[in-house]
Amino acid sequence: MNILNFAYDYYEKNRVGPLYQKIKKNTGATKEAIEELFPHGLASVYTWVGIPIQTGRDLCKPMATVNVENFREVYLDNNATTFIRDEVRKNLVEYYSGSSGFGNPSSSTNPGILSYDIIRNSRIQISDCLKVNPEEIIFTGSGSEANNAAIKGIAFKHLDNKGHIISSKVEHPAVLKTLEYLEDLGFSVTYLNVSKDGRVTAQSVKNNLRTDTILVSIMAINNEIGVINPISEIGKSCKEAGVPFMVDAIQGFGKITLLPKKMGLSLMTMSGHKIYAPKGVGALYVSKEISVVPLIHGGAQEYGLRAGTENVGAIMAFGQAARLACSEMEKENRRLLELRNYFLEGLRKIEPGIIVNGSLEHRTANNLNIGFPDVDSGSLLLSLNQIGVYVSSGSACSAGSTDASYTIKALGVDTDRYGIIRFSFGLSSTKEDVEYMFEYLPSILKQLKAESAGE
Repeated sequence: MNILNFAYDYYEKNRVGPLYQKIKKNTGATKEAIEELFPHGLASVYTWVGIPIQTGRDLCKPMATVNVENFREVYLDNNATTFIRDEVRKNLVEYYSGSSGFGNPSSSTNPGILSYDIIRNSRIQISDCLKVNPEEIIFTGSGSEANNAAIKGIAFKHLDNKGHIISSKVEHPAVLKTLEYLEDLGFSVTYLNVSKDGRVTAQSVKNNLRTDTILVSIMAINNEIGVINPISEIGKSCKEAGVPFMVDAIQGFGKITLLPKKMGLSLMTMSGHKIYAPKGVGALYVSKEISVVPLIHGGAQEYGLRAGTENVGAIMAFGQAARLACSEMEKENRRLLELRNYFLEGLRKIEPGIIVNGSLEHRTANNLNIGFPDVDSGSLLLSLNQIGVYVSSGSACSAGSTDASYTIKALGVDTDRYGIIRFSFGLSSTKEDVEYMFEYLPSILKQLKAESAGE
C-alpha cells in the first residue's frame, strides 16, 4: 500500500513519522481516507510500519518535521532539574578522586572528623543564605524526603487526636500525596483554591485557620507557573494563630530572598539539583522553636532527626551551590528577567494569540508558562525536542488530555484550546538559544495547527 510504503520511507529518512498533510501531499490520501482505512488513523499506520508511537492514547498527535541547520541543544527545563555547575563539579571530582572525606562523619577518626567538618561547612553555607542557625539545617536525601519529613514530622505528633492541615490545590505531588496519606490516617485537610493569577492569598489561609489546625503548608514558588506566593503575609497569620508554617521552597531557594525567621516560617524545604548541585540531596530547615518526629529512625545523625550515614560529597556540593546561588541571585535575576522579557516579546510576534499562565508581576525571573492556541502540547514538546530545545509540557500528551496539569486546571485555562509549555531558564540560557528556537518555531506551529485543523 502506498501509504505504508511512504510512511516507512519517510521515517527511515527523517526519523519521525509523517503528518497527515505530508501523506496527502505524497500519496493523495486524505485524513478522512486514512482514518477509514486504519481504525486509529496515524497510530495504526505507525504501528504497521514500526514507527515508535509516543503514547497509545488517541489524543496524542505526531510532531512537526523540521530540517535543522547548525543544530544546537537548548536547555529550557531548569525547573525540572539543573546541570552541575563547573565550580561544583570540580570540587566533586576532587572529592571522589582523593583519599580525603571518605570517613564516616559519626566516627572519631581523623577521616571521620574531616567528613564531619565538610558537612558542618555546608550547613553553615546554607544557613548563612537563610540567616538561621546552622543547627536548624537538616540534610535529607531529596526535596521530596524533606517535604515528607516536615509534614509528617508535625502530623505524627498529633496521632492521638489527629488535627487539621491547610494547604493548596497546586502544591507539588510530594506535598499533596503526603497529605492524602495523612487523610487516610484520619487527619483533616483543607485544600485552598488559588486566585486567577495562580497565587494563594494570605486571607484565604487566615479564613480557614481553626482551633485544631496543626500545620499550614504552602509553597514559595509554584514549580509549573513560577508564581511567588505571599509567604511573609501567610507567615504573619500563622504566627498570630500559633500554627506552624511549612514552606516548600524547592523552587524558591536560590532564586528569591527567603528569611525564615523574619517571614514566620517554622519549616522550609530545599533541593540540591534545582540549584546546580547533584541529585539525591536536599535539606530541611526546622526552627528551634518547634519539634518534629523523625521520619527515619536509627542513628543520631542530623541532630537525631534523620538517621543514616550522610552523603558527604553531595552535601558538600549542595553547600557550595547554595553559597554561589545566593551570592549571585540579584545579578542573575536581572539577567534572567531581561532574557525572559526578550523571549516573551519574541513569542508574541510569532504567535500573538499566546497566553501567559499565572501572574507576571509575582513571578520568578526564570519561568514562563505559555499556552499556545490550537496546538497540541505533546506534539509541540516533541517537535521542540527534535530540534534540540528541551522544555516541559503542561499535560501528559495533549491539550484537552485528561492528564492535563492540575495546576493549569486550577487556573481555569481552556486546555481544549491551548497547548501548555513551560519554559524555565538557567545559568546556561542565552539570547542565542532563544533566537535558535525562534528560527524554527514558526514552521513548527504552522504544521501543528494544520494537523489540528485536519488539513
